[in-house]
Amino acid sequence: MLKIAIQVPIKGRSSTRVPNKNFRDLNGKPLCYWVLDELVKLPADIDIFIDSEEEIIFQKLAIPRFQRFKFHKRKKWFSHDQANGNHLIHQFALDHLEYDAYAQIYVTAVTLKEQIISNALEAFRKNSSKHDSLFLATEESGWVWFKDEPINYDPLRPHGLPRSQDATYIKETTGLYAIEREAVLLSGCRIGSSPYIFKIDHEYAMDIDTMSDFIEAEKLLSLQNI
Repeated sequence: MLKIAIQVPIKGRSSTRVPNKNFRDLNGKPLCYWVLDELVKLPADIDIFIDSEEEIIFQKLAIPRFQRFKFHKRKKWFSHDQANGNHLIHQFALDHLEYDAYAQIYVTAVTLKEQIISNALEAFRKNSSKHDSLFLATEESGWVWFKDEPINYDPLRPHGLPRSQDATYIKETTGLYAIEREAVLLSGCRIGSSPYIFKIDHEYAMDIDTMSDFIEAEKLLSLQNI
């Protein structure tokens, strides 16, 4: 069985678009607690690391509620805007080579549930002979353009227009990624050459990046807790 470490990146500095985002009150508790409260339910054989550049983050989370969490202090460069998710998981893997695989989970994915995380990691373990990585995704439908070019249909051909429900595509949720050690060390990326796409429902795919996302999350979490 793969020995997995979960990396939970939490920046020390405040977000520009949502000030104090990670610890901003969201329906009665700090935003980051929504995912952290789900992570503490995971089996004990999975190690969970809070990854930050600031000691204050570790101090805020060093409470009985989160006593199972370990802490990883990243170098300052990895807190800057130039650093992306690939950089973060690669630097984490280099410092924790004792694990077979690494998962990266973001606290901004506030609707992500323990059962989804558990099922995804179990699928990753079971399919490791065929897939070197995994990410969460939703299945969408509609006509997609990127950089002024159509992606999933041909608007210049009479028969190039499928029914909208048949024009499907996969969208990463950015909530959870997992990858084997050899793959991340080789590529420096959080998705390998043969990823397993783990599809989830839209209600669990929320990611807070803007204030409008934050407001939408407040509504969605209120409905889920009725």
